[in-house]
Amino acid sequence: MKWISRCILLSICTLAFLACEREFLYRGGQEGLSFSSDTIMFDTIFTSIGSTTKNFRVYNPYDEDMSIESIELAGGDNSDFRLNINGSSDFTAEEVRVRANDSLYIFVEVTIDPAGSNKPFVVTDSIYFRTKNRIQTVQLIAYGQDVILMRKKWLKSQTLTNEKPYLIYDYIVVDSAQTVTIDPGAKLYFYKDASMLVLGTLEVNGSAEEPVLFAGHRQEEWYNDKPGQWGYIHLLPGSGESKFNHCLIKNGMMGIMADSVGLNDTPINIHNTKIEHISTFGLLAQTSKLNVSNCVFGDCGNSSAALTVGGDYEFTHCTFANYFDWTYRNNPAVFLNNYYIDKNDKEQIVPLKQANFYNCIIYGNNISEIGFDLKYNNDEVPEADANYQFNNAIIKLSEDFDISDPKKFIDILKNEDPSFIDINEFNYQLDTLSSAKDIGTFDFAEPVPLDILGTNRLQDDGPDLGAYERKEKK
Repeated sequence: MKWISRCILLSICTLAFLACEREFLYRGGQEGLSFSSDTIMFDTIFTSIGSTTKNFRVYNPYDEDMSIESIELAGGDNSDFRLNINGSSDFTAEEVRVRANDSLYIFVEVTIDPAGSNKPFVVTDSIYFRTKNRIQTVQLIAYGQDVILMRKKWLKSQTLTNEKPYLIYDYIVVDSAQTVTIDPGAKLYFYKDASMLVLGTLEVNGSAEEPVLFAGHRQEEWYNDKPGQWGYIHLLPGSGESKFNHCLIKNGMMGIMADSVGLNDTPINIHNTKIEHISTFGLLAQTSKLNVSNCVFGDCGNSSAALTVGGDYEFTHCTFANYFDWTYRNNPAVFLNNYYIDKNDKEQIVPLKQANFYNCIIYGNNISEIGFDLKYNNDEVPEADANYQFNNAIIKLSEDFDISDPKKFIDILKNEDPSFIDINEFNYQLDTLSSAKDIGTFDFAEPVPLDILGTNRLQDDGPDLGAYERKEKK
């Protein structure tokens, strides 16, 4: 008899559960569904690479629970888009339930097949929503771009052109004794953690109108200023006389790492270049010789330029503007060091032959934006081990920072805000009332008469400090 009682009890519970379950028989009225957006747009998507996920909401505006007959992509299983509805990823879903005056999230992704075109193209589709009385649509639009894929590739002497962007996985290497030239307007996009390693020579030949771009591969607007999306450009020991002209390096873990390069009396040249949105060092140099002019180092999580283990450096008309706010930044925008600790835990001094900063701006949100970690073999002759000079510059410094040495600090404006146009938009051009206007030295400006944008800095009362020459409208 016990088993009969249990069966009766189970039947009663089942009926009670069914009686309590909400019915979704209503199909909606003439007003139809409503949507948080009638068009979902994706920024440029590289072919064969999935997009970020976008979402929108579907609202049931009625006072009754309803069931949407079907939600489907017009392109079906041939669509480049994919839907995720209630945790299920597919091209269609049926009998989708939405409670009264409630809503449903729909997630959309897209992967675009190569089209064999050098130019961007458009991919479209629609999502159909079928209810009792209406068929409604939400439009899907994505911009596609074919790319040249490179993965763990060793490059011989060749030219990278601007016909199609390059998408780099893992790493590419400029092989020893080889020269890779990059044309104006070329774009190199790096997948997560990918880097460019240089054993040979890299010549980046951008122009003011068509700079060369090194950036992370995500094209959505949200990623524009996000640091740490890829690795860095590494000039390895023994590599050739690399040159960078008119390029933008952004969104990496580092910008350029120069390791024991430019030592054969021919420096590495970096001109008219912007390095920004970097999670650690914009420029990290070690025992190298660099000639840098008309460059902007902005928004770096560590030093904008760290010159370490000695070397030979010259910076002319450069702007170091570091207002990084993703994490707390300990180190100053410009940092100088001239020693390392060997395997026996002993200090080994490597002379800093020179580190000269002419007509520069060094500013940011730290109390002091220059810092030193220097050692001396002979305190009576410090220049033998650490020879540096800041000449005609605006520098952010703590109140007790001593700039009285006339050999090292010449014509310095201490804590005079340079009045950048908009640090929140990373625009480090000078405002009309900037204290950096017309106070530079012509002797330093004459070798670099044009600023980073091609404006002549020798045609008014004096060159402006930094990489930008302000040109007032007449």
